[in-house]
Amino acid sequence: MNSNKYNGLTQYLVIGMIIGLFVGVVFSIIMRNNTFFAISSPGFGLSFGLLIADIIWCVKKWEK
Repeated sequence: MNSNKYNGLTQYLVIGMIIGLFVGVVFSIIMRNNTFFAISSPGFGLSFGLLIADIIWCVKKWEK
């Protein structure tokens, strides 16, 4: 894994997962009266966190 040229992707994905889950949990607490949003917010946060992390990594990769 250390020989991988683009090993930075894993760091972006982990940070994206952590931030996405944090935002999803906060949104879940705020929307606790709506059952659908309360249950699905961490999942959506995780998905969007991974998506945004991947987009940021791709943009930084293509700039080099």
